Amino acid sequence: MFAVACAQAQTDQTSILVYQAAFFADARPNTAYDMIGRLPAFTFDDGTSARGFAGTAGNVLIDGQRPTPKTDDLLSILSRIPASDVDRIEVIRGGAPGIDMQGHAVVANVIRKKGDSTKIVADIEDNIFLADGHAVPNASLQLTRHAGDSTYEASIFRYGNFDDSVGNGFHTVTDDATGVVIRDRAHTSAMGTGGGFNGAASIPLFGGQFKANLTLQDSPFHSSVAYSGPGGDQLITDRSGNRNGELGLHWNGNIGSSQLEVLALQRLGRATDVNVSDAAAMNQVFTSKNDTGETIARATLRYPFTPGLTLEGGAESAYNFLDGTSDFFQNSVFVPLPSADARVEERRGEAFAQETWKFTKDWMLEAGSRFEYSTIGETGDTVQTRSFFYPKPRAVLTWTPNKSTQLRLRYERVVGQLDFSNFVASSNLAASGVNAGNPDLKPDQHTQYEFSYERHFWDKGSLVATLLHEEITDVVDYIPVTGSSGTFDAPGNIGNGRNDQIDVELTLPLDRLGIPNGLLKSTNIWRFSAVRDPVTGENRVISGERPQDIELDFTQDIDRLKSTWGITYFNCWDQYYYRLTQVRHQRVIPPYFLVFWEYKPTPSWSLHFELDNLARFVYDDKYYDYAGPRNALPLASTEELSVKSQPRLYIQIRKTFD
Repeated sequence: MFAVACAQAQTDQTSILVYQAAFFADARPNTAYDMIGRLPAFTFDDGTSARGFAGTAGNVLIDGQRPTPKTDDLLSILSRIPASDVDRIEVIRGGAPGIDMQGHAVVANVIRKKGDSTKIVADIEDNIFLADGHAVPNASLQLTRHAGDSTYEASIFRYGNFDDSVGNGFHTVTDDATGVVIRDRAHTSAMGTGGGFNGAASIPLFGGQFKANLTLQDSPFHSSVAYSGPGGDQLITDRSGNRNGELGLHWNGNIGSSQLEVLALQRLGRATDVNVSDAAAMNQVFTSKNDTGETIARATLRYPFTPGLTLEGGAESAYNFLDGTSDFFQNSVFVPLPSADARVEERRGEAFAQETWKFTKDWMLEAGSRFEYSTIGETGDTVQTRSFFYPKPRAVLTWTPNKSTQLRLRYERVVGQLDFSNFVASSNLAASGVNAGNPDLKPDQHTQYEFSYERHFWDKGSLVATLLHEEITDVVDYIPVTGSSGTFDAPGNIGNGRNDQIDVELTLPLDRLGIPNGLLKSTNIWRFSAVRDPVTGENRVISGERPQDIELDFTQDIDRLKSTWGITYFNCWDQYYYRLTQVRHQRVIPPYFLVFWEYKPTPSWSLHFELDNLARFVYDDKYYDYAGPRNALPLASTEELSVKSQPRLYIQIRKTFD
């Protein structure tokens, strides 16, 4: 099977590798997402949740098209496509004429089988935390119907959200002036139960393909932190909820020798939050409600000027709004916050044009630009209107000397997007407290230079090394904002910065090392950021940046047992946040291990057993609180929450009905 799969994984187009279903057979995948995880030299990107359609796509296409839904994420969509429905997966590297790369250097294209079929998939899952026994179950029922060129999909699901860092530990407060230490017991919990519906239909229409999709989701979440001991009892609770609905319409077809793609999308949502801190000396209550909406219309026209040159252009228009209100009380006394109530509206237009030119057998150039203009108006506690214009050029030059080797150079101007929730006050009473809103935020802008080297070897092996340098303008971090009741931290722009990143991705088949059907995948990312601290004037890392991510995944397919087993190691993470009078150091102390076994006795049955967090990582959250601004006054106290997490048993039973 190895030789057959390898032979099928090559085409005469050096920029495109084709992996037939046989390539994945040893792994017995259940879904298209399982197959994506086995692709050499490919790292899945789920996309972003930013407003608009351009620049938010993940790096996987389905039948040559980007999935239209935004509320329903790409991972979920791929997880609902049965592996038995997949004919092949194409990996396009560096671009190809007529293929929309969605702003990525590498994309995977999942091609589904043709022909009439009906599949129903029932999926039952449970997450059992072994220290205290609480469980977070999930269940879904999915229907996929293919009839000629039409496809109908529907799924209903009940899912549980959880925080895997919950458990028992200690809360320690040190008075740095007196040396007095108070240590309390701590217990954390966090989970939620939600549900939803996804439906989609794709039918031939007007000589092209028309698709409509509908998504409804409800995801409440409840977390708590309880302290008890010499410092006194304190309970901090947070009850949040998110309800979202989305309707998308999409048509793609040929107009003469050109390809036209048009779409329209409407999203509406409501997010609520009730955050309460109850202690003997102080009671705090923060409540908020944010109603949001997004309307998008987009059209793209692609014209094959020559067999090696494709021209593409189009435009997108969007209207977005957020209507937010918030209240904060201390000991039943109302405390006014900067930008506690706001309505934010954005009208945004974007025009774009690009070309994909394969000018020799080995060389390809993808180049173009997007031009974004937006007007953001705010009413409520602040009344103002601002306008922004940003050109966003992009160029990718690819050299493919042979099918096994590719080098890529990328230049791109990336503009961040303002988070409307940052315009309205927010809270996290268990951590940093109350944040003010800031109506004067500007998007951060990144000028990126990237070099990538990709090498395939040993049939299923690959190595991808990427160097990235980016220069950042208007870094978004935290700044002090003063209101009638005092000074609060708020998201704001703190100046210019930079970030350098090294990314090494290795896929190593272990057959030649004596482990038949063994596979080791390694992800190694190192980041080096710098920005001038607005309080101290010294260089430091950008808040929230994690300096490294290292993950090792070993899997082995055992054909005679109809099984796959594996082990994952993750080095966890470490990050800092800098505020006017506080530095927060948040980390998860490694190691993190999981081991799994998946048994597929028949093609229609799958049983998955997994033990997560075998070594029980420690979640450590430490606050260095100063008596005033960090550049002027000394450290006043140190507060630390250290919680030992719980091992977790995950069980999945999946049944497919044809």
